[in-house]
Amino acid sequence: MLPPAPPGVVPYIAGYSEEALLNPRIVQHALFPGVAYADETPHDRDSFGMLWVRPTLLPKRRRGEPRLREVHPYRQRRAMANMLCQVCTRPPEDLDAPSLFLLRDTGGPVQEGERTASPPVCVPCAGISIQLCHALRRDHYAAARVEHAPAWGVAGLVYDPDTLIPLPGKELERVEYGTERAPWTVAARTLVALYGVTPVDLEEEFSRLGTDRLEEEFARFRAATRVNG
Repeated sequence: MLPPAPPGVVPYIAGYSEEALLNPRIVQHALFPGVAYADETPHDRDSFGMLWVRPTLLPKRRRGEPRLREVHPYRQRRAMANMLCQVCTRPPEDLDAPSLFLLRDTGGPVQEGERTASPPVCVPCAGISIQLCHALRRDHYAAARVEHAPAWGVAGLVYDPDTLIPLPGKELERVEYGTERAPWTVAARTLVALYGVTPVDLEEEFSRLGTDRLEEEFARFRAATRVNG
């Protein structure tokens, strides 16, 4: 049986009440078609040249109340770039081993080539997530081991080239790197594509780790949360 999850867990990628997005002025890029910030710095773009939103970065004690339904853009981007657990930030024990991805169930297993903005999780944090995350509990989930998860693109706001106003429609649109809309997009999430997908049974993953180890990991997470909170 899965041990009870430690209460009050706040995933690393979650947003907080005092972490509002900044609003730098959007302008036409001076060198190529696309958007830029009037006061842009090298930190505003990722390694693919995509412009990113500017989130507030605060020490944990000053972040305010957690908002579990929100995602902090920088922490999500960092977790994806380094394949860190989205809950506890644990890096992979074996960089060559498949990563565990836990997605909301859309009616079937995780598909080859499927794209997601949800970073990987370690097995203990998967056990925490399915107990405490309302979306996963309500809609169930699909889990898979993934051999490769290269960056595919972003989810962000796409701006009209003529008016420099966000296009109507979805708040965040999925945009692939290198496409026509990419230069006109301000990113808020990294999207990866999943390859080498093997669906897994989480109950088997938990059994393989063992109840004692899970309890130890839950206790470690609880202690770390108290120290860093």
